[in-house]
Amino acid sequence: MDRDAYLLKLRDRRARFTLVLTELGLSLDRDADLKRQVGGGWTLGEHLVHVAAWERRYGRVVSGAPKLLHPSNWQKFNDAVYAEWRGVSPTRARTEYADAHRELVAAVAALSPEGDPARPGLLDGWDLSAVLSHYREHAKILLLNAGKPKPPVWRGRVVE
Repeated sequence: MDRDAYLLKLRDRRARFTLVLTELGLSLDRDADLKRQVGGGWTLGEHLVHVAAWERRYGRVVSGAPKLLHPSNWQKFNDAVYAEWRGVSPTRARTEYADAHRELVAAVAALSPEGDPARPGLLDGWDLSAVLSHYREHAKILLLNAGKPKPPVWRGRVVE
């Protein structure tokens, strides 16, 4: 996958996640929604900072910036992120969700259109694919918590 295809998929996954929030009557603009438990015992704000942590983690893999101080094992990483951000305020959740996404987009956008010749397969690898799939994974959690079916596989038409 090249840089522009990755950025397109990333935009699509984030837009689809936003559509799920809308379907569930949730808004990133309402503090009460960000404080609401929406699945897995987490608030919507905690889900957002979790997704943001994955974007930050792999944005730094792409850019070469210093790694986050969390463990590299994905489950231990998830646990550390939850412990750090548990009870996050709506304002901090919104800010982190937006800032981490900007960091990842900037890191990927800085690559040449073909990707990184020194790291072939970077944009197709598990790390950056995990960022894309994280939006759907958290959409599934929220939908199942609301008693709705999980979304079909997110392929095909790009959501704007």
